[in-house]
Amino acid sequence: MLPVANPKILVVEDDDSVRRLLAEHLAERMPVDVDSARDGVEALHKISTSKYRIVILDLMMPKMSGVDFLDSLRALTSDPSVKAMEKPPAVLVITAAPPGSLSDAVIRKRSPGVVRAVFRKPLDVAALAASVKEHLRYDPPRR
Repeated sequence: MLPVANPKILVVEDDDSVRRLLAEHLAERMPVDVDSARDGVEALHKISTSKYRIVILDLMMPKMSGVDFLDSLRALTSDPSVKAMEKPPAVLVITAAPPGSLSDAVIRKRSPGVVRAVFRKPLDVAALAASVKEHLRYDPPRR
């Protein structure tokens, strides 16, 4: 019998301390493999070569913003040659933008059915971890 692999999570955050905190918090509290990326370019490379169940995505990053990453993710999900994208990951967005400056509806519209939740900084890490657990247990079909 083959061993069952832990679900993979990608944390995309340019702030080193926040990225490490999230990765360590998740890895200590649930059976997951956590990978990380410093910006959208690095994340896009990783997501096109590995299968992730969840992406935790900061919106404001250098090189490629989270919003641009969502646009690229949408393009990848429609490309049948990208094997890692047979089923796009659930995306949990984290942002320092105040409510109303970049509304949750606009963020979700950029990638319908993929962005599952938006968390504001300063982060409630326990709430984010609870959302990760919820999405690992129940992964509804995407539109």
